[in-house]
Amino acid sequence: MSDPAAIVRALDFIENHLQTAITLGDVADAVAYSLYHFCRSFKNVTHYTPYDYLMRRRIAEAARALLHTSAKVTDVAFDYQFNNLETFSRAFRRVLGQSPSQWRQQGQVGYRQLLPPLTGAHVEHIARCGPWQPAELPDFTLTLVGVMTLGDRDAPAWAWLSRELAGAAVRCESCYAWVCHPRGDELERAVLAAVAAQVMPEIPPGLVRKDLPQATYLRFAQVGTARDLELLRDYIDYVWLPQSDYRVAHPCYLVRYAAIPGLQPSESNLEVYVPVERRQS
Repeated sequence: MSDPAAIVRALDFIENHLQTAITLGDVADAVAYSLYHFCRSFKNVTHYTPYDYLMRRRIAEAARALLHTSAKVTDVAFDYQFNNLETFSRAFRRVLGQSPSQWRQQGQVGYRQLLPPLTGAHVEHIARCGPWQPAELPDFTLTLVGVMTLGDRDAPAWAWLSRELAGAAVRCESCYAWVCHPRGDELERAVLAAVAAQVMPEIPPGLVRKDLPQATYLRFAQVGTARDLELLRDYIDYVWLPQSDYRVAHPCYLVRYAAIPGLQPSESNLEVYVPVERRQS
């Protein structure tokens, strides 16, 4: 049986030793586990093997160093405990799909590309809500009507949509948020707070109509809170997708709520739809 608290301590130990020469045995010793039991428990709790997690975290921080410092690629490789440039470049390409020099030339972090440190909140969420078996929806599309907003403050858009629904005497069983990052990174965010178009055939002034791009979507479902939604997104982007045959097709995702956020119970049914495409071999 796995002890989540021990795995959280292991995650902290790894985070504190990204630039130190450690073995998986060292991590196991830090939490008083045998190596065999530690590897099984870590995989069960985080859905990563400890080696893959350590390597991906090192690559993530090395990638940041390439963008934010003038250090030579070879020096960055050694800083993050890769024995030589060839090994570093091979691991870098496997994780990020390009060489370290191409990454530095690109000059920015793409949409949710770099694995952040997993935390106790992630571990607790996986234990409580996982595992997930997403439904694959080929050629999925949806037409929405709603209020568009930019930035991190969605509440005014949901309040506006709620007033429009009340004014039109429209009742709906669910609503949607179409969230996009137009620049392909995390620095700009646009949200459409919406309902399905058939619910509101007459579009009031100030509301917009949006046809979602037709694609294959993966649908992940859970019961949870708004905080759980963010943790589910982290799980999809940083744990499930990197170990699957898929990659994100557009820097967007769709959330289906049981009711307008803020009006729904503290826990409710949530669905996240992610547009994907098969990885090229």
